Amino acid sequence: MFGDINTSKKRTLQEIEVFDCQDCSGILTEADRLKRSVLVTRLRELDKKLDSLVCQKARVSWLKYGDSCTRFHHSTLRWRRLRNEVKGVEVGGQWCEEPCTVHLEAKKLFEARFKATKDLGVRLDGVEFKSLSSEVSLSLIAVFTERK
Repeated sequence: MFGDINTSKKRTLQEIEVFDCQDCSGILTEADRLKRSVLVTRLRELDKKLDSLVCQKARVSWLKYGDSCTRFHHSTLRWRRLRNEVKGVEVGGQWCEEPCTVHLEAKKLFEARFKATKDLGVRLDGVEFKSLSSEVSLSLIAVFTERK
């Protein structure tokens, strides 16, 4: 049982917002920072529960209606697409939601992460591997004969 996830999520977001306002004012204590991090963890858990609930509802609907392009199916896809959309990025300590900047920063991130390098970062200097003797190596490619 999940309970009323949306109400819990709204309440948690409001509590986080209170701590954020205190942080902006500079009166947030270390204990309050810890409480805020607990609330953020709880918010993530609630999001996971909400995702799980949506997936379960989609599965039930699929079992009921089959694999047809229903309004429910398309609304679920639209909801997931909006939920997974990147709204903005932090650039130089500032939050930015301009699409051009978001695209540019995403491109920079993936270029940096996936650029080809000649050095794979693996060094095996001085490592000795066990090897087979020449007799055993030749026996591996010898013609197979059946013993009686």
